[in-house]
Amino acid sequence: MPSRFDGQIAEVDAALRAKDEAREKIISFSREIIRRSGSAVLSMHKGDGAGAAASLEAAGAALAAAVGACRGQPEFMYTGPLPQAFQEYAEARILEAMMKDARIPSPSELGVPVEPYATGLADAAGEMRRVALDSLRKDDFGGAERAMAIMEEAYVGLKSLDYPRAVVPNLKRKVDVIRRLVEETRGDVTLAHQGRLIRESLANARPEGDRR
Repeated sequence: MPSRFDGQIAEVDAALRAKDEAREKIISFSREIIRRSGSAVLSMHKGDGAGAAASLEAAGAALAAAVGACRGQPEFMYTGPLPQAFQEYAEARILEAMMKDARIPSPSELGVPVEPYATGLADAAGEMRRVALDSLRKDDFGGAERAMAIMEEAYVGLKSLDYPRAVVPNLKRKVDVIRRLVEETRGDVTLAHQGRLIRESLANARPEGDRR
């Protein structure tokens, strides 16, 4: 028997079905973005530029597909798994630029909202500590100091974004982490410099015949 609510319920059902289908697609795309972005970061640290580029390209394609799936459901841009995926993608792209000493891409250039971009920038700055330590292991003091300088510059910039957690979740905590990492990295670089000076001093103090 027809109900007076049949038309209304059918309209609601169609809208919710479309929303659920979009949600499932966005979940899948978000997982791909996160996986590919993580792989890109690992490849960068290994010096595998080709692998990093391939992963970033795949992540970018998944991101474009996810954004496309949000066109009819814009709320998913800011809820669910997509904000985390945006953050991971921004981190990978920014880290790529940092490691190449290239211009840092903007949020609009990456196609991500400003909130996950800011937290992704913070995470990328933290990844530069690993770059600094890898440089120190190779006695590349210039590379270590450059990585530390990038970390510090990012910290100063992000620290100026004084907004509550409700506006940018987790940013203040991440900025505090960067500050600690910058301090630790500065200590590591200083100790490495001192160690090199001591080694050079000892080498110069040896008799000519004992030097190797």
